[in-house]
Amino acid sequence: MVWISPEQKYRQITYTCYDASKKEHFCQPGENWGALTEKECDWVISLSKQIRPSNPTVDGKLKPDFRQVKAWGVNYSASTRWLWERLTNSVKYANNQWWNYDIYGIVDSLNLLCYEASDNQENIQDHYSKHLDNGDLYYYRKISISIQLSNPQDYEGSELKLYTNREPGKLPKGRGTMVFFPSIILHEVTPITQGKRWALVCWVSGPQFR
Repeated sequence: MVWISPEQKYRQITYTCYDASKKEHFCQPGENWGALTEKECDWVISLSKQIRPSNPTVDGKLKPDFRQVKAWGVNYSASTRWLWERLTNSVKYANNQWWNYDIYGIVDSLNLLCYEASDNQENIQDHYSKHLDNGDLYYYRKISISIQLSNPQDYEGSELKLYTNREPGKLPKGRGTMVFFPSIILHEVTPITQGKRWALVCWVSGPQFR
């Protein structure tokens, strides 16, 4: 059996982002796109006090050796409308600029995540091992979005890494930064070793890749 990785399309890049360290990557008054402000990051994190948390599964099963993190599902509502619109507008631009995938939009709940260092008996720190967001169960996922909600000085470890080469490149992680990448790219979140890291992730869906 031969495994053939999906071939990159014309102009396709590993990832694109709205980098919160750059002022021009924030939306202007009256606009609705770009990186989140610190105040907006705080607001998103505060949703964890209003929603019941869950332990995410892998293929329907709890697999702490493979993935361990606390999660909250964030649905579309009157109060979260601005967030959904910000994500939708931002990914439309990224997709039109770089990938030109046939997409529907964000059809699943947003996932608010908290990676926290702990001294648990199993000695397993919160992490997510190497995986693809697009697979048998999630064939409709085309673009993955990860938003950095924490100040990078507040934790150690918990690095998002994308693998298109043997060694992953370094991603920007200023607070409020949005990173977009094709869901067929192998990636991981390394174990957190100190502190707490908050992130918001979601997936843009569309017809199955051909």
